[in-house]
Amino acid sequence: MKDFKKGLSFGMGIVNAGQRAVNEEPELVVVSTPGSFRMTAQVSKALGIAHGEYVMFINNCANIDNAIINKVPEVVAFCEEQGLDIESPEAAMAIHAEFDIWALAKGIAELDKNGNPCTTRVRMTKNDKIKYVNTYFQETLEGALSSSNEELKAALGREGITEDEQKELLVSCIQGDEVVKVKGSKCANTAALSGIGVTLNFTDSNVWKQLKADMTDEEATSKNRVYTVDIDNLQEAVVNNGHKDIVVKIAMLTEYKDEEPVRIGKKAEKEETAE
Repeated sequence: MKDFKKGLSFGMGIVNAGQRAVNEEPELVVVSTPGSFRMTAQVSKALGIAHGEYVMFINNCANIDNAIINKVPEVVAFCEEQGLDIESPEAAMAIHAEFDIWALAKGIAELDKNGNPCTTRVRMTKNDKIKYVNTYFQETLEGALSSSNEELKAALGREGITEDEQKELLVSCIQGDEVVKVKGSKCANTAALSGIGVTLNFTDSNVWKQLKADMTDEEATSKNRVYTVDIDNLQEAVVNNGHKDIVVKIAMLTEYKDEEPVRIGKKAEKEETAE
């Protein structure tokens, strides 16, 4: 008979509802929508990134720029082999295409020079604020009345003020929670599935442009660039968190292919035509 005690020693967790087991490749998709990325479940699992956590890009581009400026022997030799003038823009593009390395890593907390966590406010839309005030009206009102903001307290305590007017005042001054600032882009799963090992979406306009630098605007916004991510040979890289150098686990981006994005509407149209 199976000894369940052995298995239970590893702990238990709720299974994500609606999550399907799919045989997808470990890939990073630079999608056709400007600034948008999609990371497959295998990649998020390998790097330990969950919905609501952060992913950051790591590259050697700055080092390559320095190598070009300082005319490092390897770079000079490459230009000679290719018949390029190392001072030309064409040479710089060719050198970066040949030597650039990109990788993914889990986002790290940013620290100041003294080692204290840097903080930021959670962004709240007006609808977020309205929903929060409606849900926690009494608690929010009591907090505002006990604050040091005398002008707000006077306005909230004005004779004859209605609850709706109080809510409007609270919405105008409420702020998101202060949280530790993390390097990278915040990831989200469209179904808000929790846990490690789900497809994650995120945005980074700057990196999106860099990874599609060789494409025309029309190509960049009409095709997905799909990178294979090497999760079988995770590497280590030294990065600075603002206070000191630390070691992080990275997954290298290897070869890529450009594909037409799947359009649900077009797909349905084709199926109807075939019938």
